[in-house]
Amino acid sequence: MQLTRSDICLLCDAPGGTIVNLCDACARELPTPPDPCRLCAAIAVPGTGLCPVCTTRRPPVDRTICALAYSSPVDYLVGRMKFHSDLRVVPTLAGLLLRRVAPGAGVDWLAPVPITASRLRQRGFNQALELARVVGRGTGIGITRVVHRRRGADTPQSSLPDTAARRVNVANAFQAHTRVSGRVAIIDDVVTTASTVNALTRCLKRAGASEVEVWAVARTP
Repeated sequence: MQLTRSDICLLCDAPGGTIVNLCDACARELPTPPDPCRLCAAIAVPGTGLCPVCTTRRPPVDRTICALAYSSPVDYLVGRMKFHSDLRVVPTLAGLLLRRVAPGAGVDWLAPVPITASRLRQRGFNQALELARVVGRGTGIGITRVVHRRRGADTPQSSLPDTAARRVNVANAFQAHTRVSGRVAIIDDVVTTASTVNALTRCLKRAGASEVEVWAVARTP
């Protein structure tokens, strides 16, 4: 059979495997978070299940699951999707996330991290929404877009120097336009300082969510 582009691994050009556009050998070599904190997926203190930050200051998020560690070649795959508009990477990354969350996907709604209208016009798509669509099909969980990003709240988190600046930048970035009930899983591509998902979690809980988890493709070291 002649291979089409969607049958070929994005990393080595070998025939694809069980994850769309990724061969099984490359999938096995992808880095995963070491000893992740159950609340934020940063590195936990051995034997505690929590990182030092979450031990002293519990975040609003009830659980965080990140499929991969944000290092090579995960950063390359995310960059192709996010900054080069290569949407072939979406089912690959979403498939890796599904493999982690599907066995215990006990939530009622998926909530992709919203972006501003100006960022949507610039990029042409919201990568979190594209990931959520694939995860939703794989789990049978519906997508809620109850929260939007406020106008003007579009300073990129990646442009800010530290956690404190990122926390301030998104403190009032989100607004719910209706109520939501039940358990919600936020869908994102990369969790870095968790400032964005924490701010979104607070917004969702004010709107009525009983529990909020974070399901992300990758976690930075």
